[in-house]
Amino acid sequence: MDHRVWSVRGEPRGEWAFLARQEGGEKARTVERAFHRCGFSEEEWEALRDAPLRAFAWVATADGPVVPGQLVACRRVLEAGLDSRSPLVGRICGESLRQLGGWGPEWLWEAPDLEPLRPLVARVAQRLGLGEAARFHECLLEVGTRVARASNGLAGRVLGRLRGEERLALESLVETLGPVEPGRPASGV
Repeated sequence: MDHRVWSVRGEPRGEWAFLARQEGGEKARTVERAFHRCGFSEEEWEALRDAPLRAFAWVATADGPVVPGQLVACRRVLEAGLDSRSPLVGRICGESLRQLGGWGPEWLWEAPDLEPLRPLVARVAQRLGLGEAARFHECLLEVGTRVARASNGLAGRVLGRLRGEERLALESLVETLGPVEPGRPASGV
């Protein structure tokens, strides 16, 4: 009998590896069913899954086509989101990473519509609580902020400077997402 152990982040190897992959797929389906039971419609779930990439594309295309540094910045935020305390953020970051892998620069010429993001933070707060909503909100703003800084090159990454176009894009993203708690002003840029 094989009693080898693999790290949590690593992939199992050997003849029994398929069991771990099958278990991972079942876990993913269980998580998705749990989110559906929270009252998210299919359209809302699709908007949740696409939210980080909408935030990315909105800010990245503010001053023209997407550049490789912006893709790298987005990927780093999404990879960090995989380890989030929030099951929702971890799930949508994983979905977004898979989608981002299939995107090429030719896909990223124009800004997406932000309207599908408008009700999401409030719906997450209603269905999953303020903590989940705050982490979701923070994830989307982190994607936007890192991408904006990456578009300004070294001055953006090191000094945190933003160009006017990216600052306006971030401000409109903050306005679209709205506050985590109704009645409180939205925070962001």
